[in-house]
Amino acid sequence: MPILKALIAALAFGLSAPLAKLLLDVVPPLFLAGLLYLGVGVFLGLTRLVWRRRPTAGRPLTPRDRWILAAVVLAGGVLAPPLLLWGLARSPATVTALLLNLEVVFTASLAGIVFGEHLGTRVGGAAVVMALGGIALGWTPGGPGITVAAVAVVLACALWALDNNLTRLIAESDPLLIVEVKGLVAGSVNTLLALVSGQPRPAPGTIALAMALGAVSYGTSLVLFILAMRELGAARTGAYFATAPFFGAAGGLLLGEALTAGLIAAAALMAAATWLLVHERHSHRHRHAANVHSHRHVHDAHHQHAHDGREGPEPHVHPHQEGPLEHEHPHTPDIHHDHGHR
Repeated sequence: MPILKALIAALAFGLSAPLAKLLLDVVPPLFLAGLLYLGVGVFLGLTRLVWRRRPTAGRPLTPRDRWILAAVVLAGGVLAPPLLLWGLARSPATVTALLLNLEVVFTASLAGIVFGEHLGTRVGGAAVVMALGGIALGWTPGGPGITVAAVAVVLACALWALDNNLTRLIAESDPLLIVEVKGLVAGSVNTLLALVSGQPRPAPGTIALAMALGAVSYGTSLVLFILAMRELGAARTGAYFATAPFFGAAGGLLLGEALTAGLIAAAALMAAATWLLVHERHSHRHRHAANVHSHRHVHDAHHQHAHDGREGPEPHVHPHQEGPLEHEHPHTPDIHHDHGHR
């Protein structure tokens, strides 16, 4: 279920924030960013190595996909995590949680304006309500204004929004491979930069904890996020993912932070936003042009094509023709419904 995948991704990522805050007491931000993503890459690399007989998870990467993946690694793996952790180390966790809600606003804006994804009124409204929930989560009367740390977190959100929309373009490829490459490359780059810049090397136990946190929180989150985007699109998945700051704040409560009126208000607003998304229904008559492509699929209404007997059991991956087909049914902007709207 794509909605559940998006929410579990949000839970995993949200809980990483208060735990990473604890590690920042002993690990510099750049070093921690590298270790978190190295944990992702190593964990998923071992998973793919051991789980050799797993079902085919997606189509192979094309040359164009590899360039997109390189941009994803740079924006979302190399640049965004150090910015977030640098800001987190210099600001309260609640303020950081507030600012992380901007990721859904940036993601939806880029999806609609730059990448041509259709945004309904419910999706746009949910994004706004999610942002308001973030404001309620971090707002305190007489609190500080915008700081350099806050700007760093905002920049991280913008980079992750770009990452989300670019990843949407290659979401039909193997998510384990995408996240493994992202983790290994970004983690290696940031760890090497930390070593070259003379940052103190953490103790072996701390390194293991950081990599384990990255594997569980970041790795799980990224894979499920990509799987959800296959069926929901970037904007809708991002809107569900905007519950991550709430989960992070809840984790802060477990670590001893006070329950505030802002947290209660945020819970109500985020619940309202989730309700808007769950009850969204987008349906109209649309046309699928003739198109030959390859991705993981089952034989639903969009996949009534011939087989030669070598494709294996469903779901499977092979080149096939879609369309021409014209029909009406509820749908989201997935790979088969990237059509225009009036």
